[in-house]
Amino acid sequence: MKTIRTLFFQSLALTLLLPSFNVYAVDQSICHSGANVVLYNNGSVKSCQLKDDYVANNIRCKNDGPVSFYSNGNLESCVLSTDTTVAENKCKQEGPISFYIDGKLKSCMKPVRRDFQGDSPSIEKKD
Repeated sequence: MKTIRTLFFQSLALTLLLPSFNVYAVDQSICHSGANVVLYNNGSVKSCQLKDDYVANNIRCKNDGPVSFYSNGNLESCVLSTDTTVAENKCKQEGPISFYIDGKLKSCMKPVRRDFQGDSPSIEKKD
């Protein structure tokens, strides 16, 4: 009886402890059927082609576009579904966007500004 009680309390403690760990896994269900899906050893998605728009950390990734994730589940890169602003950087719809493993913006395509003095496009530069 003592063994059963000990196992019960250990199981209970483990059950209460596990939800406190942040384990992020991206499921294959976000991927286009028939598309090449690359997985990490734990079964989470490393990269694939999206079936539908996918939102990760307030970034809307475009359906049918490529997406990749870090092993911790953070978004690594995708193609934007909408214009987005990340840390005061404007990023263009349908342009690629990528992040460092800690979630900070690595790069994105800036929207093209039209110069009112002519039709030549210019790239927005941040000093």
